[in-house]
Amino acid sequence: MSKVDFYSFFASPPCRAVHIFMEANKIPFEYHNVDLVKDEQHSEAYLKINPHAKVPAIVHDGFALSESNAILQYLAQKFKTEDHWYPSDSIKRAKVDEYLHWRHSNNTSVLFFWVIIAPIVRKQPRNEEIIKEKKAKITEVLNHFENYFLKDHKFINSDDISIADVSAVIEFQQLVYLGIDIGKNRPNVKAWRERVIAKLGPSSFDSIHQPLAKMTESMGIKEDFE
Repeated sequence: MSKVDFYSFFASPPCRAVHIFMEANKIPFEYHNVDLVKDEQHSEAYLKINPHAKVPAIVHDGFALSESNAILQYLAQKFKTEDHWYPSDSIKRAKVDEYLHWRHSNNTSVLFFWVIIAPIVRKQPRNEEIIKEKKAKITEVLNHFENYFLKDHKFINSDDISIADVSAVIEFQQLVYLGIDIGKNRPNVKAWRERVIAKLGPSSFDSIHQPLAKMTESMGIKEDFE
């Protein structure tokens, strides 16, 4: 099957989710960097690929698609990955979709914007009130994740890895680079994260996150949390 043209930027969790899913399933792709810092997502050439001016996006056999969840669902089906990634059973698939829809209104990586992008990259004053608000929301999200999505399961609503786990672990990794221990006092989250990384491949996981890890390490970020 032909290669997937993959348009991405390293700092974006949805981009990294698609990236590591393709690597884990040996889906052939060609990486195209879209530098958001340089506003390349608004270039004439990129807008022809994705009029929404967002990353990630793919083009496969002339078919263009944006939105990471839609991309993951498409790739799982088009490349006939193992069923656990995006189950054919309607109930199991619905539970995967449940998480993917839930995370849209419960996104935790927005804290990264207020801690790093706004004050450091854009040189805006640090907004402690908003940061405090976002941290409180993250506590709420992690507790619900611990007590609902991982209740009685090794993975999200399941006993095997799916695209929901890929999306979640990559998003939560953004918090790790802010010095936040997402598994503190949450044994289900801690064990789940270790299982997901083992399934995806630790070396691949580290490699995909290396640019972000180097950037945040150089900044010495360590946020107080809980």
